[in-house]
Amino acid sequence: MVLSTKDKILAKALTLFNEQGSDFVTVRHIASELGISHGNLCYHFANTDVIIEALYQQLVDKLNELTIQMTGLSENQLTILYQLSYRSFEILYQYRFLMLDFVRIMRRIPAIKLHFKALMQIRQEQFKHIITSMQANGFIDIPEKNIAPLIEQALLFGDFWISRAEILFDGNEQEKTAYYHKTFYALFEPYLCGNADW
Repeated sequence: MVLSTKDKILAKALTLFNEQGSDFVTVRHIASELGISHGNLCYHFANTDVIIEALYQQLVDKLNELTIQMTGLSENQLTILYQLSYRSFEILYQYRFLMLDFVRIMRRIPAIKLHFKALMQIRQEQFKHIITSMQANGFIDIPEKNIAPLIEQALLFGDFWISRAEILFDGNEQEKTAYYHKTFYALFEPYLCGNADW
């Protein structure tokens, strides 16, 4: 598959942002790495903020697709739910600069902050649907008063595990996502029923 210039710019920017952080990469830097002119790049993206917004939207679109799959699972697909959530961790790590520069990006690009706040309201409802479905099918048993705090813990973990991993994880790079995904699921283990197995 041949990538368009626009897609090549986004792919290269993602690599550079992940390696160096979004504060230290300029459009001239990206253009130089791609071997294209500054003007050519700016024809597609006026500045790095526009590139960051496009990459943020890519991430959201990919996670939306997975979340839709999760909310549509039947009662016999607990293992698939686990696999899909693991895939979401992999995707987050692919776009890790967004998580590592989380607060600065929100302050720098208000449109992303507004979108993210609205998205979190949707995610809370989606997660509640997933938990309610798991409970109805006898996989977990959670007191009603614990559901909202558990969802908040899950969302917090999803947003900030990469920052913690960047600072504290000493294992093999390939083991990082699996380690934190397993840690994420420890949030749910106290509520698992006897017939539930990831």
